[in-house]
Amino acid sequence: MGVSVAVKITFRPTTRQVVGRALFLGGVSALVALVPVVLYMLAVGHWYRLTLGALVVVAAAVALAVAYAGARRHGVVLDERGIHPLESQDPQGNPRGERYAAWTEVADIRAERRAGRTVPVVYLTDPAQKPWRLRAPYSGRALSADDELDEKIFVMRSLWEGYRRGLSPRRETV
Repeated sequence: MGVSVAVKITFRPTTRQVVGRALFLGGVSALVALVPVVLYMLAVGHWYRLTLGALVVVAAAVALAVAYAGARRHGVVLDERGIHPLESQDPQGNPRGERYAAWTEVADIRAERRAGRTVPVVYLTDPAQKPWRLRAPYSGRALSADDELDEKIFVMRSLWEGYRRGLSPRRETV
């Protein structure tokens, strides 16, 4: 005897990807913050080590906070309706103009290389609509790698194939 189950799966960047993004942003922000300070210190001829250390710590903290906040916003939700962004409402509760794809409107879901990353791309049945490159899950090099990307894309394709035929996932009860 099968029981219909409501499905809601969320894909976000992995912890490793968040750390990698934080390190990248930290390096960039430290560079941006330190270049003017180092130039000033070279001009006056005195090194303020405590100031340099504080700038590095602040840049790292800001980068980690920005990377974590960004990772919490990026992602997709798969449910019985289709694929939609993780946050489909702004803080005031108004719907955002972001993409949404009902399962019946999806023509294909493929893994494609884009800008050094492998991302799932959703192709819609309406040829006027551009393919939708999902922001998560994704996989890249070094800390951007996601060892489970293939399984995540398999889950997406499995849900899509089930729902486009009007079949909801079922779980057998014992």
